[in-house]
Amino acid sequence: MSSAAAMTIGTGSTSAYALDQSWHAERDRLTSLTALYDEGTLDLAVRLGLGPGWRCADVGAGTGSVARLFAQRVGPSGQVLAVDLDTRFLEPLATGVIEVEQADLTLTPLPSGSFDLVHARLLLEHLPVRARLLRELAAAVRPGGWLLVEDFDWVTAGLVDPPSAVHEKVSNAVRSVFAVHGYDAQYGRRLPRAMAAAGLREVVTRIDARQVDADPGAGVPQWELLVHQLAPAMLAQGLVTPADLADFRALCHDGDTVLFAPLMVSVAGRRPGPAGLTEDERE
Repeated sequence: MSSAAAMTIGTGSTSAYALDQSWHAERDRLTSLTALYDEGTLDLAVRLGLGPGWRCADVGAGTGSVARLFAQRVGPSGQVLAVDLDTRFLEPLATGVIEVEQADLTLTPLPSGSFDLVHARLLLEHLPVRARLLRELAAAVRPGGWLLVEDFDWVTAGLVDPPSAVHEKVSNAVRSVFAVHGYDAQYGRRLPRAMAAAGLREVVTRIDARQVDADPGAGVPQWELLVHQLAPAMLAQGLVTPADLADFRALCHDGDTVLFAPLMVSVAGRRPGPAGLTEDERE
């Protein structure tokens, strides 16, 4: 399961992103994850008040699926800034409501106090500078506005029924490759305290453990595409063998095995201060 559904980063403050954004099936990999989580992200944003006239930022926007959902809610009087270092999937979405910006947020922060809602999903877990970036994302929120951060905790990633030695070996190998690049596989559980430490209030948390079943035809793309992309690194480090990878693919297509995604931890916090301007006041 990819821990970066929609994230690209530069090299100014990190050892390097573990996944290759130019990989031929990268869009399919990202789409397999957005299909699992977009509905829940939108539900949380709506519960926070997302609506007409809101100004939002979706950072590490990837394919732009969340930006599109936000744009539908904020309407023509609102704005959604979709930010990523790699904007090739985002550029076709640029409209009067959606603005696309190519930027490395580890080097160039969002403007302070500019958004009613800032959203980041499966982003901070990859960044060694995550604590600083979280503070900067919180600072980009208007007083009274919300920061919504969603990241994985791999506590459920090893769950499989029936038990499978090859699943355990391959999933551990994925974590090992990620760890070389500064990935925190337990960042999800740290998020509530991290949000409070960043000065946010009214911190609320939702967790989501998704079942992903082995399918004879479709397999389990959330796992398979990730493993396929990382296979050269896992093989080079001696973490798996070609036979392990073949057995893992067979497992994903056996039509019987039940697997689980890493635990999605979604945490929202409000920036202290009076609520932002109303739509009429902004005009």
